Amino acid sequence: MARTLLVTNDFPPTIGGIQSYLRDFLATLPADDVIVFASTQDTKAAALYDASSPQHIIRWPRSVMLPTPATICRMQEIIRAENIDVVWFGAAAPLALMGTAAKAAGARKVVATTHGHEVGWSMLPGSRQALRAIGNSADVITYISDYTLSRLRRPFGPHPEWEHLPSAVNLDDFTPADTATKAAARQHFALSAAPVITCISRLVPRKGQDQLLRAMPELRKHHPDAQLLIIGRGRYHDALVELAEMYCPDATITSAADTDELRLALHAADIFAMPARTRGKGLDVEGLGIVYLEAQACGLPVIAGDSGGAPETVTPETGIVVEGNNLDQLTQALDELCSDPQRRQTMGQAGRKHVEENWTWEVMGARLRRILELEP
Repeated sequence: MARTLLVTNDFPPTIGGIQSYLRDFLATLPADDVIVFASTQDTKAAALYDASSPQHIIRWPRSVMLPTPATICRMQEIIRAENIDVVWFGAAAPLALMGTAAKAAGARKVVATTHGHEVGWSMLPGSRQALRAIGNSADVITYISDYTLSRLRRPFGPHPEWEHLPSAVNLDDFTPADTATKAAARQHFALSAAPVITCISRLVPRKGQDQLLRAMPELRKHHPDAQLLIIGRGRYHDALVELAEMYCPDATITSAADTDELRLALHAADIFAMPARTRGKGLDVEGLGIVYLEAQACGLPVIAGDSGGAPETVTPETGIVVEGNNLDQLTQALDELCSDPQRRQTMGQAGRKHVEENWTWEVMGARLRRILELEP
């Protein structure tokens, strides 16, 4: 089997989407065949994390790792000392600019992972040149959605192969709620037995929480007891609180302390809705939206926005895709699902099956092991 070096700026114990993505994928790989070369945001926290990690982690002693001569030199030392065959850049831009240097040190294969933010890079002339340089040295580039592939294939150029490698869902962590679990979750958030619409995401304009609030007055003409639960943190919090005062004063807008409380929010729900929309002339776009899949794993029908790769997470049997800026579409979708408990149940069951068959760590981990040549 090949020995792999993961090179990344985004790694635990720092919290973030890419950090979680890499942590969870590493758990699917044979620990003895993977070495991690990562930056250091908090020296003490990193030391504690590294001591408990099954992988050998080598830290770059700075908070940000850039493709400088010093970084290249250290990476090449590791490649030679550890007999590395494959170098995997955990986020393609900018560290995969070191791909040529990795091969010069003896690596025979370079893999670079994209996460969606590279779409913004592709729209800026200087950054677009950097993506082409990465594509010229990478053998495989992974992508999270067909949408991001459509935006990135041309900027990265004709050289690399492309592999679909989105995040996945742990089916043991995200499960449908039974009656008692749902009741306890609603009690936790002080919600009644009436229909609950839940949105979990960062509180930023792209995610569409404001549209959910605006939809509530019309929805409540038909479903006066419908409830809205918004979970998240972010710069849009105060604006959402002001909108809630105008459109839905009893909406619950709060943050989750941990993953357990996020699961409680899903278990409290009858419908999961995040009507994401693309903003900033295409620079601010939903790469995929793993939370749509987590909601489906919990047996919930989903309303997704039409931004980027979000529609790829649902099927016509498991969810409804709406234009994120179209309030009438959103309100109609909410009304349809609030009106039909049997449809909600049928869609929720189909959603669970959809995730079980297509979006598990077993499926994605096997794909990554093949890409990194870690299969026996």
